[in-house]
Amino acid sequence: MEISDKSSVAYYCTNSKCSAKNERYLDHFISVFEIYELGPKILRRFKDEGLITDAADVFTLKKEDIAPLERFGEKSAENIIKEIELKKKIPFSKFLFALGILHVGEETARDLAISFGTLDKLINSDIEKINEIENIGGAVSKSVFNYFRDKSNLNFIEKLLKNGVVIEKAEKNKKGKLSGMIFVLTGTLFQMSRELAKEKIIYFGGKVSSFVSKNTSYVVRGEEENHLSSKLKNAQKSGIKIISEKEFLNMLQ
Repeated sequence: MEISDKSSVAYYCTNSKCSAKNERYLDHFISVFEIYELGPKILRRFKDEGLITDAADVFTLKKEDIAPLERFGEKSAENIIKEIELKKKIPFSKFLFALGILHVGEETARDLAISFGTLDKLINSDIEKINEIENIGGAVSKSVFNYFRDKSNLNFIEKLLKNGVVIEKAEKNKKGKLSGMIFVLTGTLFQMSRELAKEKIIYFGGKVSSFVSKNTSYVVRGEEENHLSSKLKNAQKSGIKIISEKEFLNMLQ
């Protein structure tokens, strides 16, 4: 589990008239997928131009749809399409978080992903099975279960998959070499995404924290973290071992 979780917000709204909430959801979804070329203003523009109606439509955009728009052009359109293509593949936990399910923040999404492994297993699960997961209470279980009983939600997911989104299967928990260890990640990792690094740590029995404390075992320093961030300063001050991405990867071998 991750010790500190971001607050979850109900971004999803099945009511087509709920425009404000749907716009917030679109921003949330694209942000979780890390499609940085598509900021809120660009997304609004694409909706106004009729290029997209929901988040799933983003993955069918073509360069020729965008280039003719004022203030875009060939190069800008090319960059947007290139990034969308690169971001179609996403870890299961991030996909769940992107859906904006009520009460499901990053940590809960990760717990669900690791517990069920695949989307099909989660969709076909009963509420009792969801409720068995550690740190997930009745309100969360009910929210998740009801989300996947809603036909409009299932249609949206089916549309995403049809439009090219690929969900990476999550690895199951496995008590092992990192059992009892608490990791803090800082900076940019190059060999894997931070989300995948978190899943690896949890898979091998460790935990991930968003802050350095006396209980922290290791701080993993990204390759581009040349300056001393607050996490690194706290680690040095507390005498906590700071390791490189290469050293971290060696621990996973």
